[in-house]
Amino acid sequence: MADLYGNASDGIVYSSTESVWANARDDSSGFVTATSDSANASFTAVSKFSSRGGGSTYRVYRSFIWFDTSGITGTVSAATIKVYGFSANDGSVIAVKGTAFGGDGSASLAAGDLDAITGYSAGSSLAGNATTYGPQILTSSWSTSGYNDFTGTSDLRADMQNNDAVIICFMDYTNDYLNSAPGSTGALNCGAYYTDNTGTSKDPYIEYTVAAAGYGDTVIGVAPANIATVKGVATANVETVIGVD
Repeated sequence: MADLYGNASDGIVYSSTESVWANARDDSSGFVTATSDSANASFTAVSKFSSRGGGSTYRVYRSFIWFDTSGITGTVSAATIKVYGFSANDGSVIAVKGTAFGGDGSASLAAGDLDAITGYSAGSSLAGNATTYGPQILTSSWSTSGYNDFTGTSDLRADMQNNDAVIICFMDYTNDYLNSAPGSTGALNCGAYYTDNTGTSKDPYIEYTVAAAGYGDTVIGVAPANIATVKGVATANVETVIGVD
């Protein structure tokens, strides 16, 4: 296994304070918090508060982290996204494919990246639209004193081996991802550490495995793709034949 740590330009993009849930959730401008944060209680969050003039105000927070995957070759057979929790766990979190940072890590996180999510559809649930990189972690299951694990999907593994950069958006699942306005007044937050935290003991990272290449040469005119085993041994586990690579 190998560990791939996130880039230090990670951070939060949050919406304007809006009197209508849809306007907050689908805000196309947003604001960026300092990308030098070591940790933040609003790694993902949604909020609903009473306004002075009556009615309610809403806001959403989404975190974006990108990983340099240009050095990965071969087939990624397993991957786990690991995020160290901090402070709050009364919200929920899901990991989805993002397009922030210029789409390839070449740009800084921008206010307009709030909806920089592959498959994002304003006014609609992201279920069936967004590309998920890891399953949801529901309310109170988010650890604030250890790593939270997202088992990587086949889409994450494919992007890690095929793309030079993988961008992950972490967002609230129950309200933001599913596009369901918060019912009760208050903030639903899940906190986490970022790459700028001193050292790497709490940094977000992806733990992954690259499958062994195995034996890959033609044998008596038969292409390796058509050879399943060599004397009962799966070709993925065969590196040499009679000492020959």
